[in-house]
Amino acid sequence: MIRRALSAALFIGMALGTTAAHADPVCEMKRAVVLPLRDDGGYLSVAVTVNGRAASMIVDTGSEGSLMTPAGVSALHLPTDPEHRTMMQGPNGSPRLVPNIRIQDLRLGATPAGELPLGAGTMAVGILPGSPMITPPVFGLLGADVLADYDLEFDVPHQRLTLWRVRLDSRLCQPPPAWTGHWTTTPVHPKSGRLTVAFTLDGHAGTALLDSGARSHIVSTDFAHRLGLTDDQLALDPGGLTSGVDLGERQYHWHHFMRLELGGTVWTRPVLTVAPVHDQADMLLGSDWFAHHEIWLSYATEQLFFR
Repeated sequence: MIRRALSAALFIGMALGTTAAHADPVCEMKRAVVLPLRDDGGYLSVAVTVNGRAASMIVDTGSEGSLMTPAGVSALHLPTDPEHRTMMQGPNGSPRLVPNIRIQDLRLGATPAGELPLGAGTMAVGILPGSPMITPPVFGLLGADVLADYDLEFDVPHQRLTLWRVRLDSRLCQPPPAWTGHWTTTPVHPKSGRLTVAFTLDGHAGTALLDSGARSHIVSTDFAHRLGLTDDQLALDPGGLTSGVDLGERQYHWHHFMRLELGGTVWTRPVLTVAPVHDQADMLLGSDWFAHHEIWLSYATEQLFFR
């Protein structure tokens, strides 16, 4: 599972313009880019170009900052950024200071007709505990420092990730999503660029982090304890060991729960992963949840739409 690059040094985009004292309301919702989205065993990735070189990066809505692996730094010949370092925290809760590298030109997408230029910036260096062997190779992850400037429309079954530019200065504007038919709407709560949503599991209320970088639904061990589950009971469930960006191992179990409710939608007898989560969240909604829904994460309106 890919987890937390907590970055104090983020990509910065600047827009120049003027504001009139009595300007008309701005209603803007337009596609910034449509990216081919890969799903390789729960790793959701898109193609990028870094200083003109092709690479792939994991799409991780659960990470505050983006990350470049040492292999990516070497292959792409990226220079160290002496002015920035990043405090990174993995799932075991142990923060550490890591170096940053400079990027002169980062672009999402792999073709001129379907790319989004982000310009220059700085990025933390860290190790991914796992990634698919694909071409172009995975050299890092994209976090909220890049993603939260847009609304994100995930359509994993059709292998599409659409980034939308949304600015709604009036209640008269047409809000997202740009869908027809029926969908579920529920509010989200932003924190440092990441989004959380309320849920109820077996009658207990909790907070879930929308985390496309996690490969499954993960219920925190502490929350499982609050439901009355003991370590001895969890030990009877199947499971194993996993690690995060801090490379610290932690134990997980797959447990049958009775009822999960989110935004008025109910799942009965769900099997969820139980593992330590040091992230002020009771559950992570991972890539398997993204893969089974059409999802619109609206950072602009602080809402989650799914169907």
